[in-house]
Amino acid sequence: MRTRTLVIALLVVMPNVHVASVMAQESTATIQRGRYLVLLGHCNNCHTAGYVAAAGKLPEERWLTGNPVGWRGRKGTTYAINLRIYFQNLSEEAWLHVARNGRSRAPMPWWSLSDMNDEDLKAMYHYIRSLKPLGKPAPDFLPPDKMPPRPYQQLPDMS
Repeated sequence: MRTRTLVIALLVVMPNVHVASVMAQESTATIQRGRYLVLLGHCNNCHTAGYVAAAGKLPEERWLTGNPVGWRGRKGTTYAINLRIYFQNLSEEAWLHVARNGRSRAPMPWWSLSDMNDEDLKAMYHYIRSLKPLGKPAPDFLPPDKMPPRPYQQLPDMS
């Protein structure tokens, strides 16, 4: 009787274990795809302090934590935000809306995000959300009449 009960219990539980396993594999694959897209999209170049100077050889623990170095142009000074903090309070639906409709200040290549398909944007979202929130928010935007603290990057006037 005990063996029969055990067999029945296993038959009930096993399909759920398989479904959970498949979902975990899909989730891991999605996160890895998002990581790949973050690298391919060069997100770290601006959103990770020191990434370019280190030729990309910074530990992943430091990725996407923002950058205190400003980008100064004729419309003011912007800072690459801490994506780890930003994404923690952002729903997947809100991210898709931002990616499709956002018009960030220079030098953010917002047009690249708006051209990505939903699957890739969702993969990036899940990868960034998988990272532990770390660091501080980026400094606030500075209007053109305010001089940013050094160091900063001077953008050329492309108008």
